[in-house]
Amino acid sequence: MSEMKRVNVHIPKEYYESIMEQGLKLSGVIREALEDQLNPNTITLSVSKKTHKIYMELFSTTDCNDKDFEPYLKEALQKFVTDIIQKRSDTLQSIKEELEK
Repeated sequence: MSEMKRVNVHIPKEYYESIMEQGLKLSGVIREALEDQLNPNTITLSVSKKTHKIYMELFSTTDCNDKDFEPYLKEALQKFVTDIIQKRSDTLQSIKEELEK
């Protein structure tokens, strides 16, 4: 990780309270948001509230970062692609069988 810089940030009180209620560290939330905004290699996923909460807890309370997570994401993508290929193949096979009747 690169050298860090300490800054003061003003945010709405309700944002602060929401982050504290979730048990998250504000610095982790801010770092993650900045990285998402500034990194050209960032992807954005829409997930359930539960998955989002788990992700935020994990990455705001550990020394892990997205690079640590990337091998697991690639593995999930490989499984997803395999599933899509299988489903499409099954669908095409069904269409072929219908055409042969």
